[in-house]
Amino acid sequence: MVRHPKKKDEENPPQGDSPSKDGPPSEPAEIESDEDRIRSGLNRVFWMRVGLGILAGGISAIFGDPLVPDQRIYAGFGIMIVMFIVSYVVAKSFRVPLLPQDRRKLATTGYGSYFLMFIFSWILINTVLHAAAGSAVVH
Repeated sequence: MVRHPKKKDEENPPQGDSPSKDGPPSEPAEIESDEDRIRSGLNRVFWMRVGLGILAGGISAIFGDPLVPDQRIYAGFGIMIVMFIVSYVVAKSFRVPLLPQDRRKLATTGYGSYFLMFIFSWILINTVLHAAAGSAVVH
């Protein structure tokens, strides 16, 4: 290979890293950085909270049905809080390698989505369970 006289050796990529036209490109290294592990761990926490928000909304709609209307609200939000605490315990078991100043991320990752999915699924399932009550003809 002929090099340009003004180019330095550091600017040229090593021969093993550049894909050749004849063969397949070289495989990237399978080493996962700390940033990637943190990101993937927090993604798992986020999606777990979304799923648990849907589950908590469904449980609140189903088990809150036979209760007095005033008690349904307290039971529903009580179930939501208990399920969020459970999600925090499960998130701690994922052992996401966070820095000491970022420990709060484990509690705050996905809490907005958790709450919105809880409210959405609670209303949706409650509406589906009581669809006949809303279809009564009013005179």
